[in-house]
Amino acid sequence: MEQICPNCKHRNLARAIFCFECGQNLLVAPLVAGIKPRANDLAQLQEDGTGPRPRSVETVNETRKTRETSSLYNAMLTCMRCSGVNSPSAETCTLCGANLLVTDEVYRVRIKGSARSSVGRVRSNNEDTVGLWARNGVVLGLVADGMGGAAAGEEASRLSKEAVQADFVGALRGSENLQEMSEAEIAQKLRMAIDHANNTLLMRIREDHMLQGMGTTSTLALIRGNRVILAHIGDSRAYLVSGEQGWIHQITDDHSFVEALLASGHITRAQAAIHPMRSVLYRALGQATSMGNADLYTRDIHPGDRLILCSDGLTRHLADHEIAAIALQDENPEHIAQTLIDLTNDRGAEDNVSVVVIVVQPSNEANYPEKLKPLSSERVQHVSDADDMFRTGRITTKALEEARSAAARALKNNGDADSTN
Repeated sequence: MEQICPNCKHRNLARAIFCFECGQNLLVAPLVAGIKPRANDLAQLQEDGTGPRPRSVETVNETRKTRETSSLYNAMLTCMRCSGVNSPSAETCTLCGANLLVTDEVYRVRIKGSARSSVGRVRSNNEDTVGLWARNGVVLGLVADGMGGAAAGEEASRLSKEAVQADFVGALRGSENLQEMSEAEIAQKLRMAIDHANNTLLMRIREDHMLQGMGTTSTLALIRGNRVILAHIGDSRAYLVSGEQGWIHQITDDHSFVEALLASGHITRAQAAIHPMRSVLYRALGQATSMGNADLYTRDIHPGDRLILCSDGLTRHLADHEIAAIALQDENPEHIAQTLIDLTNDRGAEDNVSVVVIVVQPSNEANYPEKLKPLSSERVQHVSDADDMFRTGRITTKALEEARSAAARALKNNGDADSTN
């Protein structure tokens, strides 16, 4: 069952803790006159304005317009604790105070990232989506290349991003435990996010036959310490560039018919570059339920290395060695991402161009203690029986707590007095 945001009316996925568009806490139901609110809802009121507040409808509409119509879209860094939107280089979340891009104290590295997308020089709309999330030094990046024509491609890639956000953002989705999870648990979590995206696409297609043929690639990477874990479907790519030796390695396999012909030796690399079916995929989200079973990859990373996620709109115009050279010429991931997009556009950019750049920087900086603001989504109470969910919550104040304590002491003193008599 999907959730309609009470603030901006966006249709959110069922697993979402926060609204994808405005950040509204979806676990807090709006207060209705005559109906007893739940304890968790009253806890939200108790915060007295100190907790994060959703973005305004005007801000949501402006963000949508920029994302859908702007020639260049620069994705902000999303906090995996509260869904707050921050600068791509933010060390702490401006809304909830959570640590974002901080030093990994074991491997002494700091992960920095940038996610950008351009409509290109030929297309009139952008069917790609990029995403960048962080929490406590762990960074998550996504490139999704939608397909299906009209608005269907945009819808498909956006839903892929929504599924990732619904599965990773919020304490109830494990955002506070990413450092403690095993690599196998994280890999499964990445795969499940892509599977949820695939199921969501299939459901939307069943609801609206105009979306038939809608699909998207999905290349999703989580970087933690000295390791990167990837889940992948389609022909978007993930590259690892060595900061020490300068080589570039394509981590992911393209799920395209032309790549299959190339791998089997039926065509050459030169023939593949001009093949009329080079954009036809045999695996993409939205095709069938089995397509949600993403390929998984893991790699070691070292200080100075770069991880590049990109759509095929970039690799149509740039050779691997050019990507590596640009990635190593600057330490700032935002500059690297923009240079890659600019060069692709200069060469004609027949398709949308999207790239996520991750830079592994050595760091001996100490992390400052977090000053976390309270989130009602982290106060969900255990329901022991059917009646508990209808129990009215309590707004506690200091004066009320002192009165309760005084009453408890008085009862105890009276009981002690009775026992002596």
